Amino acid sequence: MPTVPDFVKNRIWLERGWVKGVPADVEIPDEPLHEAIVKSCQRYRDRTAMVFYNMKLTYSQLEHHIKCFATSLAKVGVRKGDVVAIYAPNCPQFAIAYYGAMMAGATVTAVCPLFAPREVEFQVNDSESKYLVTVDALYKNFAIVRKNTAVEKVVVAKLLGEKIEGDFVDFNDMLRVQPDPPKLDWNTKEDIAVLQYTGGTTGLPKGCMLTHYNVVAQMYQLKPFNDVLIEWVKSHRVIREEGECVVLDFDGKEVKIFKDYYEKGYGARIAVLPWYHIYGQTVDLSYGLFVGDVLIVFSRFEPDKILEAIEKYRVTTFMGAPAIFVYLVNNPGLVKKYDLTSLAYVNNGAGPISPEVVEKWDELLNNSARGLLVEGYGLSEASPVTHTTFGPPFRKRKVGSVGTPIPNTYAAIIDPNTLEFLPIGSEGEIVISGPQVMKGYWKRPDETEKVFFYADGMKWLRTGDLGRMDEDGYFYIVDRLKDMIKYKGHSVYPREIEDVMYEHPAIQEVCVVGVPDPEAGETIKAFVVLKPEFKGKITEREIIEWCKQRMAAYKYPRIVEFRDELPKSAAGKYLRRALREEELKKTKAREGATR
Repeated sequence: MPTVPDFVKNRIWLERGWVKGVPADVEIPDEPLHEAIVKSCQRYRDRTAMVFYNMKLTYSQLEHHIKCFATSLAKVGVRKGDVVAIYAPNCPQFAIAYYGAMMAGATVTAVCPLFAPREVEFQVNDSESKYLVTVDALYKNFAIVRKNTAVEKVVVAKLLGEKIEGDFVDFNDMLRVQPDPPKLDWNTKEDIAVLQYTGGTTGLPKGCMLTHYNVVAQMYQLKPFNDVLIEWVKSHRVIREEGECVVLDFDGKEVKIFKDYYEKGYGARIAVLPWYHIYGQTVDLSYGLFVGDVLIVFSRFEPDKILEAIEKYRVTTFMGAPAIFVYLVNNPGLVKKYDLTSLAYVNNGAGPISPEVVEKWDELLNNSARGLLVEGYGLSEASPVTHTTFGPPFRKRKVGSVGTPIPNTYAAIIDPNTLEFLPIGSEGEIVISGPQVMKGYWKRPDETEKVFFYADGMKWLRTGDLGRMDEDGYFYIVDRLKDMIKYKGHSVYPREIEDVMYEHPAIQEVCVVGVPDPEAGETIKAFVVLKPEFKGKITEREIIEWCKQRMAAYKYPRIVEFRDELPKSAAGKYLRRALREEELKKTKAREGATR
């Protein structure tokens, strides 16, 4: 049985630069997720909850709609423990259905709006969804496979006003009732709020069973950081008032923010991260509403409109993903057209980001303490956040680090083969213990058993990510265990290669994978998107030679392929698996042709 070292038990990060004002542990109430959100709606009744293009929704209206939707679901037969699938982009209707379904007693599973019909069919069937909420533009995709599912009722929100035919209930009709949601008893540590589908650490997509306690814990774990941020902003001198805004003195620079944020702590955030993904679902949707923010909602990444919204609504929080920030730093002329000085917190998640991109973002924002790009870390199995940088001016930022564990959370590095805990500075698998960690995988007890182990009475989640911890308790992601390339017996980490390649002035995006090789086992291939001004002016061989001068002989890419774009998930994460599968098919085709 492995033993947890004292520096982990004592959480060494609490002694080495922990954020002043953030407790080591927070109290987590015994309440279901929808109740936490309804309380926020009542607390911030007259405040705008969401801006969705030309539509605004107050917290009071949101509460009313949630209760009406829950009432209607109960009337059509939803009972506690049923599963409701939401197949929709970011929009107010998603939020209403999400919390309304929970209030009716259901578990929610959110389906990626980019899925093909067969992929929708898989998740709906695997989750045993009896009900599905979608939008007019996506209804036809589900209609193709509906007969292959056990879905009893479909609710359609007509976002585009498209004329559609079929057996469904109009979303607006679900809201035309007197709110009288069912009164239910809850066991928050057992009752599942969300079935969040993920590729996990192995195999086919699996549903992570996130309980109400898991997700509510996440919001209370993160709130102290928001409180510290607000107090810091309020500590600055008001120079003057301008209508609904105040202009503050930040070290000699004028920063304009809304009075509500300065006086009451109500901020505004860009909500572009897809809500089907746990990062956007918890950190933007639920947490944003929990702290009373105005959510500026986008159904897709629209750079001009997002930057315009940051300036117009004096946005304070911008949660993004690698592809978002890569695009923005490679289009500095666009970014500089807008006043982004209101940004107080900018965070990258859903995947690692190159230090080169971080540095370019800082330069765009004039390297001030406001709006610096920091990283966090998490995974679907942990609701998702486990670590945050939360850097200057509150503590030092170490570029390349995902920061330290959040309150109530333990993290460590283990040997993935023996499960033994490793000393500070060692590379191994990151493991997590905390109240946000899932109950297990839906209907997959064998897979659940693989990712959990016990040590010193604590339940630990194996993340499948390789990393290390430094002497201050900051964690660094080296790579995914399954993404590691074995080149002639050497362990090669794609992210390390990518970080170097991003320093090349011609490279806009890069993704490195291992591809089958009869002599080396695997060889190293880099898929590269060139910046527009370099297309046709540089060769693949020149990129390889440049890499050879900057990497060990076993690390540099042997093959470079130029692409116009790289495959990404809706959350902006590069899809290495898709590239590997392409290469595997090519290999099999070549082998077949030589027989």
